[in-house]
Formats: sequence, C-alpha cells, structure tokens
Amino acid sequence: MNLNIAVVDDNAQDCADLQRGIQTWLAENHEEAIPVTCFDDGNRLIDSFVPEKFNIFFLDILMNGMNGIEAARRIRLSDNKALIIFTTHSNEYAFEAFPLHVFDYILKPYDDEKIGHVMIEAMKYFDDDEPSATLRVARSEYITPLRYITAVISRDHFVEVVMSGGNCLICSMSFSEIERQLTEDPRFVVCSRGIIINMDCVSSLTPSRDVFIMNDGTYLPVSKRRRADIIRTFTQHQISRIRKGAR
Repeated sequence: MNLNIAVVDDNAQDCADLQRGIQTWLAENHEEAIPVTCFDDGNRLIDSFVPEKFNIFFLDILMNGMNGIEAARRIRLSDNKALIIFTTHSNEYAFEAFPLHVFDYILKPYDDEKIGHVMIEAMKYFDDDEPSATLRVARSEYITPLRYITAVISRDHFVEVVMSGGNCLICSMSFSEIERQLTEDPRFVVCSRGIIINMDCVSSLTPSRDVFIMNDGTYLPVSKRRRADIIRTFTQHQISRIRKGAR
C-alpha cells in the first residue's frame, strides 16, 4: 500500500522538527519511501484535500485560522480511513476530539521516542495481514484493525465500542452484528451478556475471578453461568500468547 503523511502546524520550527523526526524514523525502520508533506495551516490542507490522498495526518490543535480539530472534522466528512494524530502542548482538548476517531496524540516538545511509538503503531494499522472490523458510526462506515478494539458494550439504546487509545465509538448497528465480526477472531470472547472483550487488553482478573480488569483500569463482569468456560478460554489464550512471545 502506498502511504502518504501530512504534517500541519503553523509553527515553522515545530513543523520542521516533526517532519524531520518522522523521516528519520522511516529511514531507519521502513523499507519503502513514504513522502511527508508539510502545511503551515489547516486552510491550506483543506484547500488541497482529496479523500485518501493522505493516510496519516499530524494536526496541530491550536493554529491560527482553521485549527486542528476543525480540520479533522472536515477530513472526516469524506474520509473515515485516515489516521488522525493530534499534536499539542496539552490533553485538555481530548473531549472535543473523541467523535473524530483520533488515533493518538503527541505532546510537544517532540522527542524521538514519542514519534517512534506513534509511527510503530501507525504502521501496524496499515498491515494488510491484520483483520479489521467495519463499524457504522452515524451515517458513515469506520474500518478499524481488531487490535485497537478493547471492548464492546451494549447500552440501552446503542452499542459502545471502546478503542485502545481511549476513544469510544457509538455505533448505529446491533450488538449481534458486531459480535459476528469479532468473535471469529480468537482474541475476542463474550464475557457477559452484552459485553465482548479483547483478551489481549486484559490486565488481570479479580481474586474472585468474576471481573476482568482491563488495561485502561475499567472493570467488566464475567458471566456467572458461563464463568468456568470463559476463564478456561482466557487461560488458554494467555498461554498461547506466552508461547508466541507476547508481552
């Protein structure tokens, strides 16, 4: 797959630093040449925007003119596949970003470790071997690799898909539709009525073995009726991960 990356920041030094950091990581870790294009504000990006022209966007949140959040909204009107990564000095705008399916954040000032971490995860996203799920969010379809889904929770009138970055997608589809996609993959198990978990995202079980503690600190119950089977499935999955060298 041919990838293209856009960096958008009205601070020339920040823009150059991030572009250089991304290009350095790509030169050291990726065989194919991937162009990194800089824009000095959101308006210039949107003026030249074509869906799927760029696969990864690094958007500064606070910019003169069109800010990063508004640019992301414009992108999402016609492109649900691209990764959007916000760059910022603070996480205070995270709530506004949730509906935009943001992939990650990088806090300024940049360093090689932060950039490298995000690039590693972004490259995994575009790994053709990773299965994905197609989710309906409002009137759009959102395709996401399964590794980024932590849990699925059926609420009274909607289904919430919890993503590993902390975002939650409110899906306009039934729990059973999502269940059919996820439970074909051995990482996912229905742990209780209306709840599916990604077993790779489980931190531990409570001593009573009736609640899963997820990596993000949330607690999700284990069905009493099916507890033995669920715990057996989880144990076998953990053993399999250890054998494969998972950490």
